[in-house]
Amino acid sequence: MITAEKFAGLPVEEQVTTLLGQGTELLERIYINYVIKMYSLTDFNVEIWYQQITNRIDRVQVVQLEEVIHLYESQINISDLFR
Repeated sequence: MITAEKFAGLPVEEQVTTLLGQGTELLERIYINYVIKMYSLTDFNVEIWYQQITNRIDRVQVVQLEEVIHLYESQINISDLFR
């Protein structure tokens, strides 16, 4: 099991490979020219910042869910819980 600290120390290419192979995509958002996808990997979360114009990943960042969840709240639907 990889830790957030070990993951953050990996080269970006390895981070992306690890996320796509072992992570679970949770949510996606748009920010300016970026498509930002949040993944869950073991017990931490990671965002990948993909720039469509240049067709490249500019940032892979371990994030605290509590700090970024408000950026994704428009995609979260809990209405099924109340039926």
